[in-house]
Amino acid sequence: MPPEDGAVSVKGLSLHYLRWAGPAGAPPLVLLHATGFIAALWKPYAEPLSRRFDVYAYDARGHGDSDKPVPRPTEGPPSGYEWTRFAEDLAGFVDALSLRDIVAIGHSSGGAAALYSAASRPDLFSRLVAIEPIIFPPEATEASFRRRDQLAEGARKRRAVWPGYDEMTEAYRGRPTFARWRGDILRIYVEEGTFVREDGQIELKCPGETEARIYEGRIAMDAWSVLPRVRCPVLVLRGEETDQYLSWGAEGVSQRVADGRLGTIEGGSHFSPMEKPEAVLEAITRFLDEGGSA
Repeated sequence: MPPEDGAVSVKGLSLHYLRWAGPAGAPPLVLLHATGFIAALWKPYAEPLSRRFDVYAYDARGHGDSDKPVPRPTEGPPSGYEWTRFAEDLAGFVDALSLRDIVAIGHSSGGAAALYSAASRPDLFSRLVAIEPIIFPPEATEASFRRRDQLAEGARKRRAVWPGYDEMTEAYRGRPTFARWRGDILRIYVEEGTFVREDGQIELKCPGETEARIYEGRIAMDAWSVLPRVRCPVLVLRGEETDQYLSWGAEGVSQRVADGRLGTIEGGSHFSPMEKPEAVLEAITRFLDEGGSA
């Protein structure tokens, strides 16, 4: 069945969400996407997980059909897109829906937000899966900033408007980030991550400038220092073929939380949730089924 569409207000910001209702009394599970993506990309996960969980996925601020704060035109971290706000939005989202004992699954920046939120509000979470969370130790600061600047520059150059879905899909299939995505998941991104303009063309729902501001806002959140305060069991997943820097960060996160373990997705990159959904779902399910064994 198609998911339920909804929205909640968190400190005056409207966050759009999808819900796949589980069995009566099922525990809640919240899915958090990466920067530049959308809640709907979790559909291949939400449908099977809804057999045992009440599943929610929401568009983070600046993304999809959620509100997009307008940043001040000043230098430094952008007003409205500091990464601490994404973590606060998660806590506000579950509070607005009165969810507790939550399983959270986050990819990339979504994983970072989930871990930071779990450190700040440990009462909310029962288990957590972080897929290559963007969290690194202090000694990686210089490399981390270089990568942040590269991503922001690339986002600002990203083409936003396309003649139609087929043209965009074909073009994205040739890009390294999207080249190995499963076809149906790429199509979800193209069709649900865009809106139809008055001239009949399609345009990205997350503008390149907004995405760039989000990358730049990472400096505002020191998640590494709070990781020991995360109480719930945590599975950290990384792709076998991911960037060495991201793999090293994932390993560090798994060691720094109190109850962490590390899993590797064979043949996967940083985008393994979209490339290898069956393998990622299997690792998540095993973690949930076996009391944390990855």
